Amino acid sequence: MLEAWLSVGYIVLLAIVVLAYVLWRKESHILAIAALAVGVPLWFGWEYARPTWTTGVVTGTEVRRSDPDAQGKTTDDQYIYMRNRADRGLELNNEDSWWWLKRNSERAFNDAKTAQSRNTEMTLMWNGWRSTLFSWYPNLISIGQAGSWPWWSWRTIIFYAGSLALWLGYFYAFIRLRAATASRGDADSSKQS
Repeated sequence: MLEAWLSVGYIVLLAIVVLAYVLWRKESHILAIAALAVGVPLWFGWEYARPTWTTGVVTGTEVRRSDPDAQGKTTDDQYIYMRNRADRGLELNNEDSWWWLKRNSERAFNDAKTAQSRNTEMTLMWNGWRSTLFSWYPNLISIGQAGSWPWWSWRTIIFYAGSLALWLGYFYAFIRLRAATASRGDADSSKQS
């Protein structure tokens, strides 16, 4: 349970809150509120897009036809079910994703069906959240053999390199804004003296 709270996402959220707290204590109340107003929504979007992976056994696959829309069109939604090593169930949606440049959803679904029939352990990488209230399922990004994969996936490397630039830029911007407002405040107080 502790490792879930020490994940990268929660550490980044804690850093955002600590930054806002430090800005508040330094009498930069507007900057502290702005750091939260920018940082928390940015974190939610980043956390939604962040890749997650687990290793386990694919226990089922299913194709569900959606209800017809206003034009009478239907779509086939593909679902993959698995049990991870901690014996926790996981339901994933399988659709193409422009964000992850995934255009191989049929191949990924075929790999999942093959893994199910062979009862072999696989590592699945996905993004998104599971919400029973809104009927959201995480989206499968890729599937591969169990092992050291997907840390060396080009998608993961690009995402975390971009994330590093994003979060360093965020913290740098607010620290520089604090320094600029502090130096301006010092200049104003020396003029009044």
